[in-house]
Amino acid sequence: MAINEPRIRRQLPAFEELADLGRRDPQALEALGRLLTDDVIRHAGPASRRRLEGLRFRIEMERRRAPNPLAACARLSQMMFESLSELHSALNEPGGYRRTTGSSGAQIVDLNRSEPAPQ
Repeated sequence: MAINEPRIRRQLPAFEELADLGRRDPQALEALGRLLTDDVIRHAGPASRRRLEGLRFRIEMERRRAPNPLAACARLSQMMFESLSELHSALNEPGGYRRTTGSSGAQIVDLNRSEPAPQ
């Protein structure tokens, strides 16, 4: 196997077949999506697997929270846009990107302090 050769051997059906399946049997289309997603995650390296599982969870939560499929699509599109924007910043301004990702503006509280906290 070549280095860049994909390890997943499943053939994705043509778009027309997927659209037809979605009209006839939406649950079957969802099951196919889960199967393909599971394959990708299963074949990912250990470092990527955890991140992909987290991403799958976020996607499923956004889909569940959305009142309808169109709203879910808009939410997922926004997630992709934000991720692409972050990648753009990291590639074009790596110094600035590193400085902004580590600073959350949160206040650190020392829980081991002996005196009471000011009110």
